[in-house]
Amino acid sequence: MRTSWHLALVLLLPLIAAVPSANAQELIDRRQRREYRIEPSGMSLDQAVEMVQRRYRAKAVRAETVRNGDKRVHRIRLLSADGKVWNVSVDAESGAMN
Repeated sequence: MRTSWHLALVLLLPLIAAVPSANAQELIDRRQRREYRIEPSGMSLDQAVEMVQRRYRAKAVRAETVRNGDKRVHRIRLLSADGKVWNVSVDAESGAMN
């Protein structure tokens, strides 16, 4: 009986080894691909930050999306290479900068 158990184990071992093992990151990535998130129309905060950094050649040090009445506005604080700090507002729907 013991020999048959060992024989079964030896025969099943290649099959077990052939099954691809999934690490935690692969499982997370699969789960994220199945999640669908509806984004509001217009410009995302990340897109607004990239646009403003390119336009002003400065680093964004703070960014947030706020409501201004019935509109969404991205507020971005910038820091220039010479230490100047200022704020830029971007309309989240149109992408217009103020």
